[in-house]
Amino acid sequence: MEKINLKICCGMNCLTHGGQELLDLAENDSFIQKYCKIESVPCQNSCGNEGVLSPTVVINNEIYSSMTADKLMEIIRDLKG
Repeated sequence: MEKINLKICCGMNCLTHGGQELLDLAENDSFIQKYCKIESVPCQNSCGNEGVLSPTVVINNEIYSSMTADKLMEIIRDLKG
């Protein structure tokens, strides 16, 4: 079974606007652990001026902005069908 590639931005804007919550979720949720290859990455310059679109994640090479824990779980569940 191929795992979903999940990259969570650890740039300052992303971390302070919910990225830390996403990292904590990814590191502690058994569903995410089972189906995802998790990587914390440096700033991806994807959150816009002053971080208005932060936090960002990259899932299978697609950038998602303004990510929340609920949205992240929904996307992963959709990808796993």
